Amino acid sequence: MALVVRPIRLLLAGSLAAGAVACAYGDFRPGDPLGREISLSDTHKAYTDAVRWLKFDEAARHLPRENRAAYLAQMPDPEAGRFTDWEAKGWEFDDPETRTRATIEVTYRAFSEATLIAFKVKERQAWSRADRANDWQLESEFTGLKQFGDR
Repeated sequence: MALVVRPIRLLLAGSLAAGAVACAYGDFRPGDPLGREISLSDTHKAYTDAVRWLKFDEAARHLPRENRAAYLAQMPDPEAGRFTDWEAKGWEFDDPETRTRATIEVTYRAFSEATLIAFKVKERQAWSRADRANDWQLESEFTGLKQFGDR
């Protein structure tokens, strides 16, 4: 009997350890079994990190083609200053059932090279997708970019 109990205990311990690792490194999202919420989070992070690192051409790829030129025209000259970090509030979905449109508020910390003054820049990101596809598109609205100075 002792020989049978030991392998069962080892199996249970292994299962618990695997479950703990899965919880630590993966998200369980019962509302979206295809992982579209994960793709939105990843897309949002890639875009926001691109802005933070002044890779505006890369960031603009998340916008519809017809909006990219205006987006790039508003962005600060990389010589004018830097974004140092960002933080985001929680997601707001227009329709929690379809989850085809979501909004998130992002605050970037920045500083001007000319004045060496730190300030905040806010961005309202409205993400949308066609039906239930994973091709998220961005509508972006910044406030506070003028603090970098005239472009």
